[in-house]
Amino acid sequence: MIRMSKKLKVLLIVAALSLVAAFIAVFIIANNFFMDRFPEQSTIIGGTEVSGMTVSEAVVAMNASEGLKMTVNKDGVEHNIPIASSVVRMFDGDQVRQAKKEISFFNYLFHTPVEHALHPESVNIDEKKLRQAIETTIPEPKYSTSDAYFDTDWNLIAEVQGDDINYDDFLKRVKYDIENGEELRYDASEFYFHPSVRAEDEDMQKIQEKVKKYKAMSITFTFGEKRNEVITSEMICSNLVLKNGKLKLKTGWVDDFVRRLEKKYNTLGSTRTFKTTMDGEKQVKGGTLGWWIDSEQTLSNLKKALKKMKAVTMKPVYKNKGATFGKKNDIGKSYVEVSIARQHVWVYVKGKLKLETDCVTGVPNKERMTHPGCHYIFAKQRDRFLGTMEVQGYHTHVDYFMPFNGGEGLHDAPWRGSFGGAIYKTGGSHGCVNLPSAKAAEIYDLVYVGMPVVVYD
Repeated sequence: MIRMSKKLKVLLIVAALSLVAAFIAVFIIANNFFMDRFPEQSTIIGGTEVSGMTVSEAVVAMNASEGLKMTVNKDGVEHNIPIASSVVRMFDGDQVRQAKKEISFFNYLFHTPVEHALHPESVNIDEKKLRQAIETTIPEPKYSTSDAYFDTDWNLIAEVQGDDINYDDFLKRVKYDIENGEELRYDASEFYFHPSVRAEDEDMQKIQEKVKKYKAMSITFTFGEKRNEVITSEMICSNLVLKNGKLKLKTGWVDDFVRRLEKKYNTLGSTRTFKTTMDGEKQVKGGTLGWWIDSEQTLSNLKKALKKMKAVTMKPVYKNKGATFGKKNDIGKSYVEVSIARQHVWVYVKGKLKLETDCVTGVPNKERMTHPGCHYIFAKQRDRFLGTMEVQGYHTHVDYFMPFNGGEGLHDAPWRGSFGGAIYKTGGSHGCVNLPSAKAAEIYDLVYVGMPVVVYD
């Protein structure tokens, strides 16, 4: 008979005990597997931890949404959000039992984690509580999403992609997943607001091109050689508006601009302070001379220029003109001066007296007077007849006629033997300024169409 060593006996006893322990463990695991209990570790069914529970215990826990949470990853940080108080679900025992049957024996044997989605039979979600739980857990955004836009100086500012969450869309997704038993794990970036308008959008690029043209343009109105009124690019851009994605230029300010030009430069009918040759300064009111801007046509031309979006220099359209754009008057330094009281005429060219002569003006009554005012020569005519016998009661030939106010004009009067003095009071003209023939010829050569004629008492 072979005797076993003491050491071998010990080894056999240890082996036997290990087999018994293993058998017991396998029996317990098999019992749980084949009976009605979930694995002991990391078993999540329908979002609820049910490790080691029986099916009936799991149903109670799941219906109470015990441990129900959602996980949100934002900027690499995971945020676990308990939502059990916001959700009431109902699961059927057969559903849960079926979920248990689908768990592998090896999950029991090797304690591997189990996570099983399960569609609840019914769900009641307190949206207000759910939203509050989510919003109070996830950190505030570092940057807010914003669309591309044009600033007050019409610079194109690019859009900003922020990290602000569209909670309306996010809540819809979470609700759907809860109702359908899906996994409640999310990446916050999938729910960020996104810019709806981007700088590289075709429409924004077209607007920017228009803005560049407006910024490069100006419109200069000239008034003589030294006086300008400029519509700057800043003025233009300050009246740009974006409406329904279209760049528009407001036009109300254009009307105001033309009205300001009228107020500043219109002189027709105004009273001028005129420095006479012999009698100091005189206040001369009215007359045919004077700047009068045609606002309607000027406005039309201005609007056309704005549409072209190019820098341009232009002049207003006038219904009537003055001689110059002086700061104090529009008469200038070349003019004909007529003193009714002195019955005398002076002719100045570029500030220098070129000629003077006595004259005879109209009889000082309403029908035949020579009207005071600042006028201008609007024609030069030779060898013509003045008046008709049927209307004026005379039909007189003159060699030189220089009209300045309707039918009133400078002309030769060869039928007169004398000029000056008080002749005009009873034997004056019908409104014209009668001149000696030789002087009329000289004056005719000195004056030009548009030259001012200043008549005063």
